[in-house]
Amino acid sequence: MSDTLILTHSQIEKLMPYSEFPTAIETVFREWGNGNVVMPPKIHLDMARSGYDSWNNAMPGYVVPQGAAGIKWIGGYADNPKNGLPYIRGVVTLTEPKNGDTLAFMDGVYISDWRTGASAAVAIKYLARKGFKKVTIVGAGTQGRTAAACIHVFFPEAEITVADISEKNLASFKQVVKEKYGIDAKTSTDANEASKDADAIVLLTTATKPFLKKEALKPGVLLLGMGSYQQAFDDAILSCDKVLVDSAGQAAHRGEIKELVESGKIDEKSLTPELGEIVAGKAKGRTSDDEKILIVLVGLGAHDVFCASQAYKRAKAAGIGTAIDLNK
Repeated sequence: MSDTLILTHSQIEKLMPYSEFPTAIETVFREWGNGNVVMPPKIHLDMARSGYDSWNNAMPGYVVPQGAAGIKWIGGYADNPKNGLPYIRGVVTLTEPKNGDTLAFMDGVYISDWRTGASAAVAIKYLARKGFKKVTIVGAGTQGRTAAACIHVFFPEAEITVADISEKNLASFKQVVKEKYGIDAKTSTDANEASKDADAIVLLTTATKPFLKKEALKPGVLLLGMGSYQQAFDDAILSCDKVLVDSAGQAAHRGEIKELVESGKIDEKSLTPELGEIVAGKAKGRTSDDEKILIVLVGLGAHDVFCASQAYKRAKAAGIGTAIDLNK
């Protein structure tokens, strides 16, 4: 039996620089498309009966070629920000596939934030039209920042605009991405206006009701639905020529198109191909510059597990972390 390595947020940040996430997430998408990932749909736990607006997701995954197996347990707590705590909190646990040893127990927020941003960058790499220039990110929160940074890693010449209803959040976003990542982002308090000339629109908000209008989507746009609820109006989504997903088993029951699938306006069987198949070269994504494409990225637990496994291996090699024996 081996010891379990405990890794903190700051330790993982040193072990896994943000600039490495886009390529790491692309690798997992490719393995997913090639059938080398075991990953059941995430399980959602609604904890509202506690009297608080809170939830958790259980997201297991096994990336077979790299021997990375584990689970992310992560959730949102609506009252946290006003109490000085982060909205999103979670952990990742890694397990040895051969014998069940608990290899590591670590902070899951850093990895979750950056793999989310990296997923947007990968989707844009494979689905945006050729020669795209302008990206609008709707939502000036932490994951909006990670999306901007990861898109900048792949496409340093892309023009990035962030839209948010909060002037304070916009100012903070602009300052942080400039100082940390060298991005000179434009800002707007009107998501629809900011989206009208965008080649790619990344929806990363906590909104529970739609706000993006059909008129904001120009021909050839790539729309990324990455929120927990529907952010674009029905007619905006239905105006898209293609609706693609990261995982059909998840996207049909959570996020941007859940209500449309349940009402029969979108056929669950039509949610193909998955992004992993496109990254693996097994399916085509965009077939013309005029296609309007919606890609729904609910999030793959395998992304978190793979990145956690990379951090764990580096920590072992560098002697970083706290080792404990869970079997005592």
